Amino acid sequence: MKKFITIIVALLTIQSVSAWSRAIHAGIAAIADANLTEQAKENIRQALDGRNIVYSAHWMYDMEKTKGYEQTKNWRSVAVAKNNKPLNAKKSLNHKEDIVRRAQGLEALCAAINAIEAGGLTKEQLADNIRYIVTIVADLHCPTHYIYPEALSQRKMHYYYNDKKYSYVGYWENNSIAGTFNWKSNEFVHILNRKSPEKIAEITSGSITSWIIKNAAEYRNIYTLLESGTTFTQSKLRLWQNTIYPISTEIVAVAGYRTAAILNGLFDSNVENVKIK
Repeated sequence: MKKFITIIVALLTIQSVSAWSRAIHAGIAAIADANLTEQAKENIRQALDGRNIVYSAHWMYDMEKTKGYEQTKNWRSVAVAKNNKPLNAKKSLNHKEDIVRRAQGLEALCAAINAIEAGGLTKEQLADNIRYIVTIVADLHCPTHYIYPEALSQRKMHYYYNDKKYSYVGYWENNSIAGTFNWKSNEFVHILNRKSPEKIAEITSGSITSWIIKNAAEYRNIYTLLESGTTFTQSKLRLWQNTIYPISTEIVAVAGYRTAAILNGLFDSNVENVKIK
C-alpha cells in the first residue's frame, strides 16, 4: 500500500509541458460527444472521416510544429482585464509581456466558428475548424489559461514536496484531475456527465464572451487556494488535493457541455447557434 501511495503522489507532481493533459482533453471531448444531437454527431463524423471528436481532442497540440499550423501555439489562452472582460486583439498584441501577446485563444475560437457558419470550406478546412473548436474550448476552461496582466506574478507560485519545487500552474494544468484519477475518456463521461437538462441549459446559456467573463472571475480564485512556498508532507498534500478535485472536475464537465452546445448549433439545423458576443 505504501508503494502504491508513493507512485500516486509521484504522478501528481509530474509537471505539465503544455496545458490540460491529453487525458483531460479527451475527457472533455468525450463529454461533448455524449451531448451532441444525432444530426450534429453524424455531420461531424462525416467531416472527420467517420471519427468522433475525441480523436481530435489534442490534435492542435500535435500539429503546432507542422508547416501551416505554427500559429496555433498562440490559441490556448485568453487575456482579460481587471473587470474580467477579454482584452481586444489590438490591446493584447501590443502588450509588453509575451504571454499576453500570445493569448489569442478567443479570437481563434470565434474565427473557427465564423468560418463554419460562413460555409464554402473544403472538407479539410471544415475538419480543421472542428478540431480547433474542440481543442480551444477545452483550453479556455483551463484556469491557468486565463492571463491576468496585472497579476502575472501569480504564475510563479510554487510548492515543495520531497525537497523538490513544483509549479502551481503546472499542477493545475496536468495534475488537478489526471494525476490521481487516471480516467480514460469513457470514464469521464460515466463519472462527470450527470447534469440535468435544465442545468446543462443554464451552463450553456448566454454567449461565448459571457462564458469567458464568468470563467475569468471564477478562475481568479484558484490562486487563493495555496500559499506560495508551502511545503507538503504526503498526507497534507493528499488532503489539500481533496479540496481541488470538486473544482477541477466541475470545470471539465462545463467545458464538455459548452463544446457540445457550440457544435450542435453549427451542425444541427434544429439547434440555435451559440452567440459569440
